[in-house]
Amino acid sequence: MGSKAGCSVQRLFYDAGMTRLSSEGATPAMAQWFTLKAENPEALLFFRMGDFYELFFDDAVTAASALDIALTARGTHGGEPIAMCGVPVAAAPAYLARLIRRGFRVAVAEQTEAPVKGRPSKGPLARAVVRLVTPGTLTEDELLEPGRSNLLLVLAGGGARGRKAKESEKLGAAWIDVSTGVFETASLSPDGLPALLGRLDAAEILAPAALDLADFTSRRAPDAAAPSVETARERLAAAFGVASMDAFGTFSDEESIAAAMAVDYVRRTQAGRLPRLARPVTQNEGGILGIDPATRASLDLLRARDGGTDHTLFAAINRTASAAGARLLAEWLAAPLTQPARIAARQAAWGCLREQAVCREGLRAALKKAPDIARALGRLSVGRGLPRDLAAIRDGILAAREAGSALHGAGGLPHELARVGAFLGVAGGLEKQLRQALAESLPARLDDGGVIAPGYDAELDEHRALRDDSRRLIAAMQADYAARYGVTTLKIRHHAQLGYVMEVPVAASARLKDRAELVLRQGTASNARFVTEELASLNTRITEAAEQATRRERAVFGALVEAVLAEADLPPLAQALAELDVFQSCATLAAGGAWCTPKVTEDTEFALEGCRHPVVEAALPAGTRFTPNDCRLPPEQRVMLLTGPNMAGKSTFLRQTALAVILAQAGFPVAAERACLGVVDQLFSRVGASDDLARGRSTFMVEMTETAAILNQAGPRSLVVVDEIGRGTATLDGLAIAWGVLEALHSTVRCRTIFATHFHELARLVDTLPRLSLHTMGVREWRGQIVFLHEVLAGTAKKSWGVHVARLAGVPVPVVERAARLLKELERAENTIPEPLPLFDTQKTLPHPPENTLRKRIMDTDPDSLTPRAALELLYELRREAERMQPQAMAGHGQSSPETDSF
Repeated sequence: MGSKAGCSVQRLFYDAGMTRLSSEGATPAMAQWFTLKAENPEALLFFRMGDFYELFFDDAVTAASALDIALTARGTHGGEPIAMCGVPVAAAPAYLARLIRRGFRVAVAEQTEAPVKGRPSKGPLARAVVRLVTPGTLTEDELLEPGRSNLLLVLAGGGARGRKAKESEKLGAAWIDVSTGVFETASLSPDGLPALLGRLDAAEILAPAALDLADFTSRRAPDAAAPSVETARERLAAAFGVASMDAFGTFSDEESIAAAMAVDYVRRTQAGRLPRLARPVTQNEGGILGIDPATRASLDLLRARDGGTDHTLFAAINRTASAAGARLLAEWLAAPLTQPARIAARQAAWGCLREQAVCREGLRAALKKAPDIARALGRLSVGRGLPRDLAAIRDGILAAREAGSALHGAGGLPHELARVGAFLGVAGGLEKQLRQALAESLPARLDDGGVIAPGYDAELDEHRALRDDSRRLIAAMQADYAARYGVTTLKIRHHAQLGYVMEVPVAASARLKDRAELVLRQGTASNARFVTEELASLNTRITEAAEQATRRERAVFGALVEAVLAEADLPPLAQALAELDVFQSCATLAAGGAWCTPKVTEDTEFALEGCRHPVVEAALPAGTRFTPNDCRLPPEQRVMLLTGPNMAGKSTFLRQTALAVILAQAGFPVAAERACLGVVDQLFSRVGASDDLARGRSTFMVEMTETAAILNQAGPRSLVVVDEIGRGTATLDGLAIAWGVLEALHSTVRCRTIFATHFHELARLVDTLPRLSLHTMGVREWRGQIVFLHEVLAGTAKKSWGVHVARLAGVPVPVVERAARLLKELERAENTIPEPLPLFDTQKTLPHPPENTLRKRIMDTDPDSLTPRAALELLYELRREAERMQPQAMAGHGQSSPETDSF
């Protein structure tokens, strides 16, 4: 069951099951369940009963199947058994993680009042939903990926269902990472939505029902009503304690509505409590390289096509030392920049560290000690902080100070390093307080006790002394009583009903009965038991000592949490450590091999020298060398037609070129000897075939849909890398489509393009498309075998080598031999078929079959492979064939055609 299926099944159970049930006749506890379930109909209800979270009715059926746990029954309702299953409270995070990964939402209901001793029960204790666990509002480490952001995205606007969006319409977007407090907004056109969805890859999306989320539909949250602009601005201002949102900058109406809805949704999931959020920051839509979801999937940026993370661009370049650094690296990689100045600033930062090896190693050592401050703050702010979260703040401040010392030892820091360095020496007083307050060895949970160090809080120490040193206290009191009353056999013992009592032999009890401070509580044949006010007090104190110690420790812990949340320097310190980690990661990468600092400019130059595919290179066995290639797309030859057989490396070349642009504009090193790139505003990659059968789209339909998106959205500053356009249909159809697309990219869109194809006929366009250059993958034939050189060379392929590739793939020999014979027959037949397509719709005369034959002979000849004698013989052959052709041509036309003359 996938995420979409999980939500659908959950709704199905509710619609089919809960609507036929009512709370009439329910027990008091089940009446509570019905009330809370009605408030959260689309969530599984974790109903706290003792040490278990119980699920009932259809919730139980759904959860038992999803979690593979036993389904039982408890009591009856409406004459039917009540289905039930449950999970231990202590193990709940693991079960929650499984449910969330499968797309479910979970409402957690806890007891909100404690039982009072001595008061008779008048019904079940009060319960309320204290949290709504959804994919986009997670905070626990067990539910999150350390190196990946977890975003809730809210979209506002989009018009009515079925109405085509106008150019003037804008969508408001706001996204929050509850685990770290990140809060950003944007105003964008409807056409920009696919790129935003792909870039953010949000875990949960709240959007109008009429808005098409395409491949992200399964992440849609239940719809919510949008407030008015005035109400939205008021709610936002109140949430951040300011008079007006103008204090944080200028937000469009649609941004304000989306941001207010995001805050409201987060507050609801946290049962009215708003976690610590950074002030919202609006993003300029034009400052980020546009990459649509299809391109991201094609290039394996953060996730591979199989859903894994190993063979991705992120894995190939990641040298970060902390989880926060890894998240920021992924964020920058997903959103490359389009401003050369910002790109250059990032390059200067890691470039300085690349040259300072001692400083770089010192930074890495410090950053490895830095816990995840941002996520620790997130948990503390919603009341789910653990002892280790306070320790993370303490250790993070110390690590930041060490990183600052290492950084400032370098001297001459560029602006970006100086900026982040200014945040690294803050919060020293808080770090000292936490170091004094927290025990050396911390328990996993606050309830386990032992979080606060001895000596930090006198009252807590006293309660602990009573709890832990009761034997010593009783022994001292027993010795004191024995001496005071002159009874050496006096003992202080504990009885279940009487508590602590003074026990003496019957013989000694006679002289103690008259003591006013002693009260006889019980007599036996051999002993008498007395109590004193001091003993009664001790009994109460010892009995309550554990509870008091727990309460006091909670209070001290809460005070420390308040001190942490009040420290305004912590969020920027956490961000500074993350940025510093990214810079050192880039420096480490660049210092370790042939990675260059690309030059990114405002013009339209495009030159890569010795470029490599970083993901493929990282996957090669040790000792295997990757063959680098150059790629030049200058303004005068901005379209490259790339031919060559399968397996020769066309797809690798296409992808490595696109990846080089992403790395360069993210401000990272590029896997090349040299790179000079004019800014790309949109990147489109269509490499590799895929289908979308779930949505009724064949491979060819997907290909055409993606091609249409490229032609409709690309512009002169875009880069388009496409492979095998038109190969999903009949040969002539496919050739016609590829021909038309290539013409459009060259003459209408006018973008930088690499167009890989098996249609060798397209090479003829070099005579009529002035900015088209021909390149091919190097191949050599040796004793009937082909050798792929993996080199991009000027020229065009002579043939496709498909039969040879089939042999390499292990196709049975009889099939390969039969295919080879058929290929020769088809090639001979092709010589009698006219050229399939004119370049433009004109009266231009097509070449005739004899001319086709001669042209093909010439085009199939490799001059470099001929000996002088063979070349001379070929020249005589061609002359004789041309002499035979001339009478046929004249008979067919009565005059020479323009093409014959040019030939």
